[in-house]
Amino acid sequence: MIDAMSEITVMVPTARAIIQPLAHETLWPVVVEAFLAAAVDADHTRRAYRRHLHDALTRIGRPTVRDLTGADLAAWRGFVVASRLSPSSQAQALAAVRSFLAWAGSMGAHHLPGDTVRVALRTPRATVQKPYQVLTDAEVRALFTAATSPRDRALLAVLLGAGLRAAECVGLDGRDVREDGDGGTYLHVRQGKGRKDRSVPVQDDVARYLRTYLADTGRLLGYVGPLFLAHDRAVRGREGKRLSARAVGYRVQRLVGEAGIVAKQISPHSLRHTYALRALKRGGNVIAVSKLLGHASIATTQRYLDHLGLAELRAVVPLLPMLE
Repeated sequence: MIDAMSEITVMVPTARAIIQPLAHETLWPVVVEAFLAAAVDADHTRRAYRRHLHDALTRIGRPTVRDLTGADLAAWRGFVVASRLSPSSQAQALAAVRSFLAWAGSMGAHHLPGDTVRVALRTPRATVQKPYQVLTDAEVRALFTAATSPRDRALLAVLLGAGLRAAECVGLDGRDVREDGDGGTYLHVRQGKGRKDRSVPVQDDVARYLRTYLADTGRLLGYVGPLFLAHDRAVRGREGKRLSARAVGYRVQRLVGEAGIVAKQISPHSLRHTYALRALKRGGNVIAVSKLLGHASIATTQRYLDHLGLAELRAVVPLLPMLE
C-alpha cells in the first residue's frame, strides 16, 4: 500500500548546485527542484511537472529517489490510470515522472534501469479528440468590428492572421515585424514554445493593421522595444511597458462579449485553433501549417484533420423528416 509522506522542509538547490552529482541520500524534493531548474525550460510545463511530481512522490512515500522501486512506480501508474484525470492529463503525469527519473538517474540520484521505468510508467493507449472552440468567418468579422482601437485590431490580426500563442504575441518587439526580399511581411518569433525561433509570414491585411498601430503610437518598423504596449495603471512599474499574456486573454474575452459571440468559451488559444483550421481548409498542407504554428511534432497538427473531416461527414447526414 502506498502511504502519504509526512511534510519535509528542504532547501531548494541553486543553479550552481545542480551541476554537481546528486548523492543517493538526497531528499526527493531537492532532486525535483534541481530537475525543474536544469531540465525544464517552459514555465507552463515546469508548473505542471512540479504538481505531478509532488503528487507522485508524496503518495509513494519514499524519502529519497534512490529508495524507489519498480513496484512503487507500477502502483503509482495504477493510481493514475484509475483516477478521474483526463487521458491527456494521465499521459502528462506519467511523462513527468519518466522524464524526472531519466534525468535523476543521469545525475546519480538512483540506479533504476531505464527499462523498468519505461515499462512501469507506460502511457495507456487512448484516442483523444480535443473539441476545439473556433470562430466562424462571420464571428471573426464581428470581432474586428467590436475592436475599436488600433492596438486591439492589431492584436486580433496577429492572433487570427499569424496563429501565434498569447505569450509569443506579447513577446514580439517592433523589430520583429519584418519585410522579406519580395516586400512581403513576416513576424520573427523569438524563443517560442520549446525555445525555438521561427518566421511566420502574414498577409497584407495583417501588415496594415500592424503598421497602423505602430503609426498611431508614433513608432516605425524596426522599433526597439515591445510591439504591444500595456495601457493599465500598473504599466509604469513594468519593465518595457509590455502587454502581458493575461491582459491579452482579458481583451479577447471583452471583445468576444462586445461582438455578441455567445455560447462559446473563446480564449486567445481558440483564435490560434481558428487560424490553423482556416489554413488547412484553404489548402495548406499539414507540414507547412505545422511549421507556421511552431509545433514540435506534426502529430499535433494532424489532430486538426479530424475536425476538417466533420464537414464531409455532415454532408451525408440526412435532415429530419419535417425539414426535408
